[in-house]
Amino acid sequence: MGPQADGGSDGGALSLVLRRAAAAGSALLVAAVFIAILIGVARRYLFGVPLVWIDELSTVLFVWSIFWTGACVLGLREHVSFDLVHEALPARVADLLWRAVCVLVAVAFLAALPKLWNYIGFLWRERTPALQWRLDYVYACFALFIAAAALRFAWEAVRRR
Repeated sequence: MGPQADGGSDGGALSLVLRRAAAAGSALLVAAVFIAILIGVARRYLFGVPLVWIDELSTVLFVWSIFWTGACVLGLREHVSFDLVHEALPARVADLLWRAVCVLVAVAFLAALPKLWNYIGFLWRERTPALQWRLDYVYACFALFIAAAALRFAWEAVRRR
């Protein structure tokens, strides 16, 4: 089982099912954002009765779709990166640099996770203006993203390419 072109690892049937489920979840979130925006536009401009909460729902769904997709769907090589220096180096040096950077990023993300989780936990007191959703639930996706990214960077640092 070797690496795939998208930077992921071929972990067998279970891995494929999980990747497809995560991608389906991401697609559903994007579809929900689209539908919420369409409903908001229709209610405001066709019927003249705007929904106050639809903008908030669209924003929360959009934030969740971005962080869910970044954490669970995209491979590391699919994220935006600046690799001018990396591409100019000899293959062995580039590989060592890649592994070192992966370790540094994983350590930094894992070090930040407790403080981040503490802050998100603090947000339970605050609520969104229209829907009155607790902000710790709204921003929990960011902790998921940081934890998943840290694990992916750590895995990338140790796996063979």
